[in-house]
Formats: sequence, C-alpha cells, structure tokens
Amino acid sequence: MKPKAVISLFLGELFWEFARFTPHIIYKRKKLYKDRKDIEFICATREDRFDLYSDISNILVPLRILGDGDSLLSNCYRLDNFPEIEYENLIKTLKNQFSDRYDIIETIYPKIDKNNFSNKKQFNQREHMFKYSPRNENKKLIDDKIITDKKIVVLAPRYRKGMKRNWAYWQELYDMIYSNKNLINKYEFVICGKYPDCIPDKYYRFLDINNFPKTKDTSLIGLTIEIMKKAYYTIGSQSGIPNISLLFNVPALEWGHQKRLHTIDYNIHKTKVTFLEDMKYCLKPEIIYKEIIKVLK
Repeated sequence: MKPKAVISLFLGELFWEFARFTPHIIYKRKKLYKDRKDIEFICATREDRFDLYSDISNILVPLRILGDGDSLLSNCYRLDNFPEIEYENLIKTLKNQFSDRYDIIETIYPKIDKNNFSNKKQFNQREHMFKYSPRNENKKLIDDKIITDKKIVVLAPRYRKGMKRNWAYWQELYDMIYSNKNLINKYEFVICGKYPDCIPDKYYRFLDINNFPKTKDTSLIGLTIEIMKKAYYTIGSQSGIPNISLLFNVPALEWGHQKRLHTIDYNIHKTKVTFLEDMKYCLKPEIIYKEIIKVLK
C-alpha cells in the first residue's frame, strides 16, 4: 500500500505566500493532520522560499519558471503573463511525478483566474497557523553575522522593476541615518530584501543580508525570519517586508498609498504601525527621516 501525500504549489507574490498560503499549509500539517504520521507533505515553491516550509515538508520541489521575475512578474496569487493552461499543466506534472510513489489525497494551490487571483479569502483565515521554522543554518548565520547589543532596525528598501510605486530617495535616507551618530550608536540597521528588488547602500555602511554568505541550507527568507525574531523596528515603503514585520509583532514605519490595507487588513496581530500616506511615492527623505527619529525615541 502506497503512503499518502499532500501536495502544495505556489508561484505568486512573496507576502501572499508568506501570509495567506504557507500558514494554511502549516495549519494542515500541524493541526488538521497532526496525528497522521502516514501522510507526507510535498511542497513546491521557488527554491529561495524553501524555508517557509522546511519543518513541515518531507519533500521540497524547486519551481523554476523561465522569465520569472522578468517577463513574468508576481501579482498576488499568480505570475502575470503565465498562461493558465501552463499553470494547470505544471500542477498535473507535479501530481504525475509523485503518483507512482504516493496516494495523493489533496493538492493545494491558488486559483489564478481573473476572478480569483487577487482574492485574499481563497484560504480560510481560521485555518491558518503562523509558525515558521526555517532551517537551523539560517539562525546560525544570523547569530554569526549580527553580533551586537544594539537594537536591530530592519530597513526594507523595496524596488520592483516596472512598478510605479518605487520610492526614489533611499540613498539620501541612508546618508541621513548614517550621519546621525546617536542612531548609529544605539541601533544596528540591517537591510532586508532580495536583489534586484531592493536598493542597497552604495557605500556598504549597513549590514545587508544579500551580502551574507549563503549555503544550500539557507535562504534570504529564512534569514529574514530569523532577523524578525530579533528585530526592534522595521522601516520601509509599503511592501512585503514591513508586512512580514507586523506578523512577528515588530512595529513598523511605512509609507504608501494603501493605508487601510497595510495597517488593518494585513495587520492580523494588530501590531503598532505608523503609516504616512504617499499616493505618488514622492515624500522627501527629510520627512521620513524626521519620522524615524520620532518613532525610534
């Protein structure tokens, strides 16, 4: 008799996976099937997101889609311009790949048609568990690279190719922060995000997880999770990293055009968040800097 398996697959935006899909898979493994040792979990996602599933998955399957992040951009639960028929074929291929070895009892994936790809309620929020446990190597690397008694402040300098909501003043803000010796003496600023979707400090004055030496057993999202477990505050325009921060009950300063979404709808745990409305992403860095001084006091 073949062992049973649950298959999951995800190809959309990081935060949609982090906050709306992975917690549902964690719920399935740790709650619904908690006592079912006969069921294995096969999780398919981008390789740099393996650490979202590392403690609940028996098999991790890397999804490598030609054009992902370039001609195909993540948009909610889907990749824009990735045909639905190809998505369906990908799911069928995955099921066929394991059907000889397993009795597939459930296949979990988002619907990506035009009526559902942005539907936040595809996966019942009452069936979510926010218990992420990256591989141990991620914590070891963070402990090795961030040795400080200072409070850790995460900087989330989001930049996405082809998007209108990119804030253009990160380098100026870096300069202001670094010139304030009181801030530098009290806080350890750490840049989180993934190149090329974030803007580094061109003078390398802050810790940046993109510069940490990676291994096959670490990932940027795994490192980000471990940093959030230690963080005091997060600063960034509205994007995935500040929203992830709120999931870890780490307060955040955000600016952007969707205040309600990023202070209420996405803020499941009602973490303290300061939000500056910036409809065109043109707030001057002096305004953000003054707010940083205020919130870090």
